[in-house]
Amino acid sequence: MTKEEAKEIFSTIRSEYLSLPFPKYQNADLEDLKRKYEILGELKDYLLENALYNRLINSISQTIARLSNKGTWFNISERGINKSIPPVIKKGEKEIEFPFKWVAGQSDHACFINGYWDDKNYMVMDVLGYFLLLKEGGDRLPEEKSNVFDDLESIKAREIELNQQRNEKPSRLTIEEAFRSQKYSVRFNDDYFRKFTGKSKMHSNEILALLLETSRVEFRVAFPVRLQEGSRSRIKEKWYSMNLFSRPFEMGYTEAARKDGIIQGRTYYIFFNTILGELFVHNLLTKGYDRVSNSLYNLPPSAQIFYRRFLLHHDFHRIELNLETISERMNFVDKNRSNLMSSIEKNSLKPLTKNGLILTYKKIDGLHGIKYEILLPDKKQKGIEGLEKLIEGPEKTIEGPEILSK
Repeated sequence: MTKEEAKEIFSTIRSEYLSLPFPKYQNADLEDLKRKYEILGELKDYLLENALYNRLINSISQTIARLSNKGTWFNISERGINKSIPPVIKKGEKEIEFPFKWVAGQSDHACFINGYWDDKNYMVMDVLGYFLLLKEGGDRLPEEKSNVFDDLESIKAREIELNQQRNEKPSRLTIEEAFRSQKYSVRFNDDYFRKFTGKSKMHSNEILALLLETSRVEFRVAFPVRLQEGSRSRIKEKWYSMNLFSRPFEMGYTEAARKDGIIQGRTYYIFFNTILGELFVHNLLTKGYDRVSNSLYNLPPSAQIFYRRFLLHHDFHRIELNLETISERMNFVDKNRSNLMSSIEKNSLKPLTKNGLILTYKKIDGLHGIKYEILLPDKKQKGIEGLEKLIEGPEKTIEGPEILSK
């Protein structure tokens, strides 16, 4: 193939793509686009320096991602967890010494974690948060904001109260009685967890292990809390530095077994009766959350975490991130800059671009060293069918896990 032949093929594909009515993801054929994308990939060596070629590649890849994501489930992702908790991941055989310590850049407070925390634990918090909101709204998202705390002093007082209760003699309630007595709690079964995460092949034992693992991690962190300021209901984010270690939630479960003892499924009971759990609930009730498709959970772990730590919680169209900032907030340990950049691009930026969560990115030299300039789609018009499309009926009801309580 000659360069002129490559240009002619490219021009034909570009004209056909541009002729599709907007929004393109609603008017394109997925298989046809995949075929065009493969052909364009074969033209790479002839057109790599062509800006229109690169733009078309990006546009088609995002449309393919959006078409592939149609019908996926959208969860709710609470911002405080994503902002305040870094990934702490075991690398090979090397053990991390706990409690692991870091300094929260936004608040300049020392923070600690006892236990590993990765993409799957973030996913659990997404799903549990959504379950909680569905319960609070009566199988739909609450329309009005509410709150657990009024100010930082009320948080401090509650933290002391919860610590005193923890030291008291435990009550002997059945799990059902405990569920009814707790103000902020949810229950669900394996099927609902699979539905909301999109992990249809996840075994009940795996779900149980993941929930237990997430519940047992202890934190002492600076946490961003949405608090009302003044009489005009203006909400401002303030950082509360926890004084004691706290788990995100407590849990229990019941099992359904056959006569031969084989476990057929479980029902899980989640209690947000810790200070971190109540801060999490407070932010959800004040609408401190973002929509997130469960297709995110199929991306590489680094891509998921990068999206949460830097991109999910704002509406900017363009963002610049220093290499050092990325390394710090992603908790990367490799100090080799070449390896670091290669890892960021391969495991985070490229998968996010292919999935349509990033439009383009480029590496540039800034005043403080290397940084990445990232262009993002408009969250309100990024082509993926939104949460409202998944909510049926005039009252926007959702068949949520709280039906188990009826």
